[in-house]
Amino acid sequence: MDIYKSEELFWQRRGGQNWLLKGDANTAYFQAIANGRRRKCAIPFLWDGDVLLENPDDISTHIYSFYKELFLAEPREGVSLCDDFWP
Repeated sequence: MDIYKSEELFWQRRGGQNWLLKGDANTAYFQAIANGRRRKCAIPFLWDGDVLLENPDDISTHIYSFYKELFLAEPREGVSLCDDFWP
């Protein structure tokens, strides 16, 4: 009985507000809603210029390196203010 209650609670949390409106049966509808949310938040592939990345490890490596480079402490080339700009 405890396993059944914990499963119901799991799907209830993942079902959102529709659960309250449409009942509390553990049906395929509620499981589809919960799984659809997970699929919507996933990144199945990513373009890196002309290269298509489909392997999850390649995608995570590319994202990690992008943000690592973005937040480097090194000064960037391009337009900058002179040292005595701010009084």
